[in-house]
Amino acid sequence: MSTTAPPDLVSVVVPCHNAEAFVAATLESVLAQSYPEVEAVVVDDASTDGSWAVIAGFVARHPDRVRALRVDRNRGGGHARNRGAELARGAYLMFLDADDVITPGALAALVGVARGRPGAIAVGDSAKLELGAGGEWVRTARDPGPPSEDRDEALRGWLESSWVPTCAVLWRRDAYEPTGGWDEELARNQDGDITMRALVLGASIARTVELVGLYRMHGDTRVSVSRNFVQANKLQSQIRVLDRLVSMLEAQGRLPLFARSLSRSYHAVAMQGFQNGHWELGREWLGKGRALARSPAVSATPAGRTLERVLGMERKERLVQRLATLGVMSRGRRTLAGLHARATGETTP
Repeated sequence: MSTTAPPDLVSVVVPCHNAEAFVAATLESVLAQSYPEVEAVVVDDASTDGSWAVIAGFVARHPDRVRALRVDRNRGGGHARNRGAELARGAYLMFLDADDVITPGALAALVGVARGRPGAIAVGDSAKLELGAGGEWVRTARDPGPPSEDRDEALRGWLESSWVPTCAVLWRRDAYEPTGGWDEELARNQDGDITMRALVLGASIARTVELVGLYRMHGDTRVSVSRNFVQANKLQSQIRVLDRLVSMLEAQGRLPLFARSLSRSYHAVAMQGFQNGHWELGREWLGKGRALARSPAVSATPAGRTLERVLGMERKERLVQRLATLGVMSRGRRTLAGLHARATGETTP
Protein backbone atom coordinates (compact mmCIF):
# COMPACT_ATOMS: atom_id res chain seq x y z
CA MET A 1 0.00 0.00 0.00
CA SER A 2 1.40 3.41 -0.95
CA THR A 3 2.35 5.74 1.92
CA THR A 4 0.84 8.64 -0.06
CA ALA A 5 -2.65 7.14 -0.08
CA PRO A 6 -5.30 8.74 2.16
CA PRO A 7 -5.39 6.85 5.48
CA ASP A 8 -8.98 5.64 5.04
CA LEU A 9 -8.84 4.95 1.31
CA VAL A 10 -11.02 2.06 0.09
CA SER A 11 -9.70 0.13 -2.89
CA VAL A 12 -12.45 -1.65 -4.80
CA VAL A 13 -10.81 -4.47 -6.76
CA VAL A 14 -12.88 -5.45 -9.81
CA PRO A 15 -11.89 -8.72 -11.53
CA CYS A 16 -13.38 -8.77 -15.02
CA HIS A 17 -13.71 -11.44 -17.67
CA ASN A 18 -16.09 -10.91 -20.57
CA ALA A 19 -18.42 -8.59 -18.66
CA GLU A 20 -18.86 -5.94 -21.35
CA ALA A 21 -22.60 -5.74 -20.67
CA PHE A 22 -22.19 -5.09 -16.94
CA VAL A 23 -18.82 -3.59 -16.02
CA ALA A 24 -19.89 0.01 -16.71
CA ALA A 25 -22.73 -0.24 -14.17
CA THR A 26 -20.32 -1.81 -11.69
CA LEU A 27 -17.81 1.02 -12.00
CA GLU A 28 -20.53 3.68 -11.94
CA SER A 29 -21.72 2.24 -8.63
CA VAL A 30 -18.19 2.64 -7.23
CA LEU A 31 -17.86 6.21 -8.46
CA ALA A 32 -21.32 7.09 -7.04
CA GLN A 33 -20.34 6.29 -3.46
CA SER A 34 -21.13 8.82 -0.74
CA TYR A 35 -17.85 7.77 0.90
CA PRO A 36 -15.23 10.23 -0.41
CA GLU A 37 -12.00 8.20 -0.40
CA VAL A 38 -12.37 5.42 -2.94
CA GLU A 39 -10.46 4.06 -5.92
CA ALA A 40 -11.39 1.32 -8.38
CA VAL A 41 -8.67 -1.12 -9.44
CA VAL A 42 -9.87 -3.19 -12.41
CA VAL A 43 -8.05 -6.31 -13.55
CA ASP A 44 -9.21 -7.52 -16.95
CA ASP A 45 -8.61 -11.27 -17.09
CA ALA A 46 -7.91 -11.49 -20.83
CA SER A 47 -11.47 -10.70 -21.89
CA THR A 48 -12.34 -11.52 -25.49
CA ASP A 49 -15.36 -9.20 -25.72
CA GLY A 50 -15.42 -5.40 -25.46
CA SER A 51 -14.79 -5.23 -21.72
CA TRP A 52 -11.34 -3.67 -22.01
CA ALA A 53 -12.63 -0.80 -24.19
CA VAL A 54 -15.27 0.00 -21.57
CA ILE A 55 -12.69 -0.14 -18.77
CA ALA A 56 -10.20 2.00 -20.68
CA GLY A 57 -12.90 4.62 -21.16
CA PHE A 58 -13.41 4.88 -17.40
CA VAL A 59 -9.65 5.19 -16.84
CA ALA A 60 -9.49 8.01 -19.38
CA ARG A 61 -12.43 9.87 -17.84
CA HIS A 62 -11.47 9.26 -14.19
CA PRO A 63 -7.67 8.87 -14.08
CA ASP A 64 -7.47 9.77 -10.40
CA ARG A 65 -10.13 7.26 -9.34
CA VAL A 66 -9.92 4.31 -11.74
CA ARG A 67 -6.81 2.29 -12.52
CA ALA A 68 -6.68 -0.84 -14.64
CA LEU A 69 -4.47 -3.73 -15.66
CA ARG A 70 -5.01 -6.18 -18.51
CA VAL A 71 -3.41 -9.61 -18.13
CA ASP A 72 -2.30 -11.49 -21.23
CA ARG A 73 -4.06 -14.81 -20.57
CA ASN A 74 -7.11 -15.95 -18.66
CA ARG A 75 -6.03 -17.23 -15.25
CA GLY A 76 -9.27 -16.99 -13.28
CA GLY A 77 -10.87 -14.73 -10.71
CA GLY A 78 -8.50 -15.67 -7.89
CA HIS A 79 -5.47 -14.51 -9.85
CA ALA A 80 -7.21 -11.30 -10.93
CA ARG A 81 -8.15 -10.50 -7.34
CA ASN A 82 -4.62 -11.14 -6.12
CA ARG A 83 -3.16 -8.86 -8.78
CA GLY A 84 -5.69 -6.18 -7.93
CA ALA A 85 -4.88 -6.40 -4.22
CA GLU A 86 -1.18 -5.97 -5.05
CA LEU A 87 -1.94 -2.79 -6.99
CA ALA A 88 -4.45 -1.40 -4.48
CA ARG A 89 -3.35 1.48 -2.26
CA GLY A 90 -6.20 1.40 0.24
CA ALA A 91 -6.34 0.51 3.92
CA TYR A 92 -9.61 -1.25 3.09
CA LEU A 93 -10.31 -3.70 0.27
CA MET A 94 -13.51 -4.78 -1.44
CA PHE A 95 -13.56 -7.44 -4.16
CA LEU A 96 -16.46 -6.49 -6.43
CA ASP A 97 -17.21 -8.78 -9.35
CA ALA A 98 -17.62 -6.99 -12.68
CA ASP A 99 -21.32 -7.84 -12.93
CA ASP A 100 -22.35 -6.81 -9.41
CA VAL A 101 -23.06 -3.35 -7.98
CA ILE A 102 -22.93 -1.64 -4.60
CA THR A 103 -25.47 0.79 -3.19
CA PRO A 104 -24.48 4.47 -2.87
CA GLY A 105 -23.98 4.25 0.90
CA ALA A 106 -22.29 0.85 0.94
CA LEU A 107 -18.71 1.85 1.61
CA ALA A 108 -19.67 4.47 4.20
CA ALA A 109 -21.67 1.87 6.12
CA LEU A 110 -19.00 -0.82 5.91
CA VAL A 111 -16.09 1.46 6.81
CA GLY A 112 -18.21 2.82 9.65
CA VAL A 113 -18.36 -0.57 11.38
CA ALA A 114 -14.78 -1.61 10.50
CA ARG A 115 -12.98 1.57 11.54
CA GLY A 116 -11.24 1.21 14.88
CA ARG A 117 -11.58 -2.59 14.86
CA PRO A 118 -8.24 -4.15 13.91
CA GLY A 119 -8.56 -7.41 12.01
CA ALA A 120 -12.20 -6.85 11.06
CA ILE A 121 -14.11 -8.07 8.03
CA ALA A 122 -17.15 -5.84 7.56
CA VAL A 123 -20.30 -7.43 6.13
CA GLY A 124 -23.75 -6.12 5.30
CA ASP A 125 -27.03 -7.18 3.75
CA SER A 126 -27.30 -8.02 0.07
CA ALA A 127 -29.95 -8.77 -2.53
CA LYS A 128 -30.00 -10.47 -5.90
CA LEU A 129 -30.75 -8.86 -9.25
CA GLU A 130 -32.75 -11.19 -11.47
CA LEU A 131 -33.84 -10.64 -15.04
CA GLY A 132 -37.57 -9.98 -15.23
CA ALA A 133 -39.98 -11.09 -17.94
CA GLY A 134 -39.71 -7.70 -19.65
CA GLY A 135 -35.91 -7.71 -19.71
CA GLU A 136 -35.55 -5.42 -16.70
CA TRP A 137 -33.40 -6.20 -13.64
CA VAL A 138 -35.53 -6.87 -10.56
CA ARG A 139 -34.22 -6.72 -7.01
CA THR A 140 -35.15 -9.67 -4.80
CA ALA A 141 -35.75 -9.69 -1.06
CA ARG A 142 -32.78 -8.85 1.14
CA ASP A 143 -30.41 -11.56 2.24
CA PRO A 144 -29.14 -10.70 5.73
CA GLY A 145 -25.50 -11.13 6.59
CA PRO A 146 -24.31 -13.33 9.47
CA PRO A 147 -26.59 -12.84 12.49
CA SER A 148 -23.66 -12.91 14.93
CA GLU A 149 -20.35 -11.07 15.10
CA ASP A 150 -18.90 -13.89 17.20
CA ARG A 151 -15.89 -15.22 15.31
CA ASP A 152 -16.47 -18.90 16.09
CA GLU A 153 -20.17 -18.69 15.30
CA ALA A 154 -19.39 -16.92 12.04
CA LEU A 155 -16.99 -19.72 11.07
CA ARG A 156 -19.58 -22.37 11.89
CA GLY A 157 -22.12 -20.45 9.83
CA TRP A 158 -19.82 -20.28 6.80
CA LEU A 159 -19.09 -24.00 7.13
CA GLU A 160 -22.79 -24.81 7.23
CA SER A 161 -23.70 -22.86 4.09
CA SER A 162 -24.07 -19.29 5.31
CA TRP A 163 -22.80 -17.10 2.50
CA VAL A 164 -22.23 -13.40 1.94
CA PRO A 165 -21.40 -12.31 -1.64
CA THR A 166 -18.18 -10.37 -2.16
CA CYS A 167 -20.20 -7.25 -3.02
CA ALA A 168 -21.31 -7.12 0.63
CA VAL A 169 -17.88 -7.66 2.22
CA LEU A 170 -15.16 -5.12 3.06
CA TRP A 171 -11.73 -6.19 4.33
CA ARG A 172 -9.39 -4.26 6.53
CA ARG A 173 -5.83 -4.79 5.32
CA ASP A 174 -4.83 -6.33 8.64
CA ALA A 175 -7.54 -8.98 8.19
CA TYR A 176 -6.73 -9.70 4.54
CA GLU A 177 -2.94 -9.86 4.47
CA PRO A 178 -2.42 -12.72 6.99
CA THR A 179 -4.40 -15.01 4.64
CA GLY A 180 -1.79 -14.76 1.89
CA GLY A 181 -4.51 -13.89 -0.60
CA TRP A 182 -6.89 -15.87 -2.78
CA ASP A 183 -6.22 -19.51 -3.61
CA GLU A 184 -5.86 -19.44 -7.40
CA GLU A 185 -6.12 -23.22 -7.71
CA LEU A 186 -9.69 -23.46 -6.47
CA ALA A 187 -12.46 -24.09 -8.99
CA ARG A 188 -15.19 -23.37 -6.45
CA ASN A 189 -15.83 -21.52 -3.16
CA GLN A 190 -12.88 -19.12 -3.45
CA ASP A 191 -14.60 -16.45 -1.37
CA GLY A 192 -15.68 -18.89 1.34
CA ASP A 193 -12.15 -20.25 1.52
CA ILE A 194 -10.41 -16.93 2.12
CA THR A 195 -13.05 -15.77 4.60
CA MET A 196 -12.90 -18.96 6.67
CA ARG A 197 -9.11 -18.96 6.66
CA ALA A 198 -9.16 -15.35 7.89
CA LEU A 199 -11.55 -16.25 10.71
CA VAL A 200 -9.35 -19.17 11.79
CA LEU A 201 -6.36 -16.81 11.79
CA GLY A 202 -8.14 -14.40 14.13
CA ALA A 203 -10.15 -12.00 11.97
CA SER A 204 -13.45 -10.78 13.38
CA ILE A 205 -16.81 -9.90 11.85
CA ALA A 206 -18.14 -6.33 11.96
CA ARG A 207 -21.82 -6.19 11.01
CA THR A 208 -23.97 -3.48 9.44
CA VAL A 209 -27.66 -3.98 8.74
CA GLU A 210 -27.53 -1.68 5.71
CA LEU A 211 -28.22 -3.07 2.23
CA VAL A 212 -24.80 -2.75 0.60
CA GLY A 213 -24.47 -5.19 -2.31
CA LEU A 214 -26.54 -6.32 -5.29
CA TYR A 215 -25.53 -9.70 -6.74
CA ARG A 216 -26.55 -10.16 -10.37
CA MET A 217 -28.01 -13.54 -11.42
CA HIS A 218 -27.35 -14.30 -15.08
CA GLY A 219 -25.71 -16.85 -17.33
CA ASP A 220 -23.57 -19.24 -15.27
CA THR A 221 -24.66 -17.62 -12.02
CA ARG A 222 -28.37 -18.32 -12.58
CA VAL A 223 -29.70 -21.06 -10.33
CA SER A 224 -31.16 -23.89 -12.41
CA VAL A 225 -31.54 -27.64 -12.34
CA SER A 226 -28.91 -28.00 -15.07
CA ARG A 227 -26.29 -26.45 -12.80
CA ASN A 228 -26.85 -29.18 -10.21
CA PHE A 229 -24.57 -31.46 -12.23
CA VAL A 230 -21.20 -30.68 -10.65
CA GLN A 231 -17.86 -31.74 -12.10
CA ALA A 232 -15.47 -33.58 -9.78
CA ASN A 233 -12.84 -30.82 -9.80
CA LYS A 234 -15.30 -28.35 -8.27
CA LEU A 235 -16.17 -30.72 -5.45
CA GLN A 236 -12.49 -31.49 -4.95
CA SER A 237 -11.93 -27.74 -4.51
CA GLN A 238 -14.46 -27.73 -1.68
CA ILE A 239 -12.66 -30.65 -0.06
CA ARG A 240 -9.34 -28.81 -0.43
CA VAL A 241 -10.89 -25.94 1.52
CA LEU A 242 -12.13 -28.24 4.29
CA ASP A 243 -8.89 -30.22 4.52
CA ARG A 244 -6.90 -27.01 4.96
CA LEU A 245 -9.23 -25.76 7.68
CA VAL A 246 -8.89 -29.07 9.52
CA SER A 247 -5.10 -28.74 9.44
CA MET A 248 -5.18 -25.14 10.63
CA LEU A 249 -7.61 -25.81 13.47
CA GLU A 250 -5.75 -28.95 14.50
CA ALA A 251 -2.50 -26.96 14.74
CA GLN A 252 -4.30 -24.47 17.01
CA GLY A 253 -5.77 -27.23 19.19
CA ARG A 254 -9.28 -25.99 18.34
CA LEU A 255 -10.47 -28.71 15.99
CA PRO A 256 -12.95 -30.25 18.48
CA LEU A 257 -14.83 -26.92 18.62
CA PHE A 258 -15.68 -27.20 14.92
CA ALA A 259 -15.73 -30.97 14.37
CA ARG A 260 -19.50 -31.16 14.04
CA SER A 261 -19.72 -28.33 11.50
CA LEU A 262 -16.79 -29.71 9.51
CA SER A 263 -18.32 -33.18 9.57
CA ARG A 264 -21.57 -31.80 8.18
CA SER A 265 -19.64 -29.99 5.47
CA TYR A 266 -17.81 -33.17 4.41
CA HIS A 267 -21.14 -35.00 4.42
CA ALA A 268 -22.72 -32.31 2.23
CA VAL A 269 -19.93 -32.52 -0.37
CA ALA A 270 -20.05 -36.33 -0.25
CA MET A 271 -23.80 -36.13 -0.95
CA GLN A 272 -23.12 -33.97 -4.02
CA GLY A 273 -20.48 -36.46 -5.08
CA PHE A 274 -22.94 -39.34 -4.92
CA GLN A 275 -25.66 -37.31 -6.62
CA ASN A 276 -23.33 -36.54 -9.50
CA GLY A 277 -21.96 -40.04 -9.92
CA HIS A 278 -18.56 -39.48 -8.29
CA TRP A 279 -18.94 -42.60 -6.18
CA GLU A 280 -15.36 -43.29 -5.09
CA LEU A 281 -14.72 -39.65 -4.24
CA GLY A 282 -18.00 -39.39 -2.35
CA ARG A 283 -17.08 -42.47 -0.34
CA GLU A 284 -13.71 -40.95 0.56
CA TRP A 285 -15.26 -37.66 1.62
CA LEU A 286 -17.97 -39.35 3.65
CA GLY A 287 -15.23 -41.21 5.50
CA LYS A 288 -13.51 -37.94 6.36
CA GLY A 289 -16.74 -36.57 7.82
CA ARG A 290 -17.36 -39.69 9.88
CA ALA A 291 -13.80 -39.57 11.21
CA LEU A 292 -14.48 -36.14 12.65
CA ALA A 293 -17.84 -36.78 14.28
CA ARG A 294 -20.95 -38.94 14.00
CA SER A 295 -23.45 -36.94 11.97
CA PRO A 296 -27.19 -37.36 11.46
CA ALA A 297 -28.68 -38.08 8.04
CA VAL A 298 -28.43 -34.97 5.93
CA SER A 299 -31.18 -35.40 3.34
CA ALA A 300 -33.53 -32.45 2.98
CA THR A 301 -36.66 -34.65 3.15
CA PRO A 302 -38.02 -36.97 5.89
CA ALA A 303 -38.16 -39.86 3.41
CA GLY A 304 -34.56 -39.23 2.44
CA ARG A 305 -33.41 -39.16 6.05
CA THR A 306 -35.20 -42.43 6.74
CA LEU A 307 -33.56 -44.06 3.73
CA GLU A 308 -30.15 -42.84 4.85
CA ARG A 309 -30.61 -44.32 8.32
CA VAL A 310 -31.71 -47.66 6.90
CA LEU A 311 -29.46 -47.93 3.84
CA GLY A 312 -26.62 -45.49 4.40
CA MET A 313 -26.01 -42.43 2.26
CA GLU A 314 -24.41 -44.16 -0.72
CA ARG A 315 -26.96 -46.96 -1.08
CA LYS A 316 -29.76 -44.46 -0.59
CA GLU A 317 -28.39 -42.25 -3.40
CA ARG A 318 -28.00 -45.23 -5.73
CA LEU A 319 -31.61 -46.19 -5.09
CA VAL A 320 -32.85 -42.63 -5.62
CA GLN A 321 -30.96 -42.32 -8.90
CA ARG A 322 -32.28 -45.67 -10.10
CA LEU A 323 -35.83 -44.53 -9.33
CA ALA A 324 -35.17 -41.21 -11.09
CA THR A 325 -34.13 -42.98 -14.29
CA LEU A 326 -37.42 -44.91 -14.12
CA GLY A 327 -39.40 -41.68 -13.94
CA VAL A 328 -40.01 -41.74 -10.20
CA MET A 329 -38.82 -38.95 -7.87
CA SER A 330 -38.98 -35.19 -8.38
CA ARG A 331 -38.53 -33.42 -11.69
CA GLY A 332 -35.20 -32.04 -10.49
CA ARG A 333 -33.96 -35.50 -9.59
CA ARG A 334 -35.07 -36.88 -12.96
CA THR A 335 -33.31 -34.06 -14.80
CA LEU A 336 -30.14 -34.54 -12.77
CA ALA A 337 -30.13 -38.27 -13.55
CA GLY A 338 -30.41 -37.48 -17.25
CA LEU A 339 -27.61 -34.92 -17.11
CA HIS A 340 -25.37 -37.42 -15.35
CA ALA A 341 -26.10 -40.10 -17.93
CA ARG A 342 -25.34 -37.75 -20.85
CA ALA A 343 -22.17 -36.39 -19.23
CA THR A 344 -20.70 -39.78 -18.33
CA GLY A 345 -22.26 -42.12 -20.84
CA GLU A 346 -23.08 -44.41 -17.93
CA THR A 347 -26.12 -45.54 -16.06
CA THR A 348 -26.37 -45.56 -12.30
CA PRO A 349 -24.59 -48.68 -10.92
